[in-house]
Amino acid sequence: MGVVEELKTGNFSLYGQLAALLSGVLMIVLGAVTLLSHVAYSVLSIVFGVVALFIEIPLFLKLCPTGPRFDSAIHAMRSHWLRCVVYLVFAAVLWSALSKSVTILVIAAATTTVAAACYLVAAVRKQAQLTTRMLGGTGVAQPGANTTAYNYAYAQPV
Repeated sequence: MGVVEELKTGNFSLYGQLAALLSGVLMIVLGAVTLLSHVAYSVLSIVFGVVALFIEIPLFLKLCPTGPRFDSAIHAMRSHWLRCVVYLVFAAVLWSALSKSVTILVIAAATTTVAAACYLVAAVRKQAQLTTRMLGGTGVAQPGANTTAYNYAYAQPV
């Protein structure tokens, strides 16, 4: 099942993950672009973007050397409610950048708000936490697909 089919399922967990990934990339890029004009908000934006990518792509925890406290904090962000709160905090800080002046960080704030809203809807609807197959996640189960678990160390069905 491709990304387009996953988007047609109506699972807001997938929408939230994709919006959060877009938001994380935008926070890093736009934070770097505005680094000289708004130092504090730009640094916060870059940090928030890196944290968002760590939350949404667990493989980064294995690839990048991080401390056990950071790892446990990221692993705690598995529920929709916690992700919604984290992204709302990120968005509130980025929206507060408007108090100083209008910057391009508004785009990152808007996408972060959309990610928080998607996770809120997923939490209210009590939808299952799914990750897109594009990132090696579980995706959405296909009806009739072979779901036999394999122990890859021995290449035998479990």
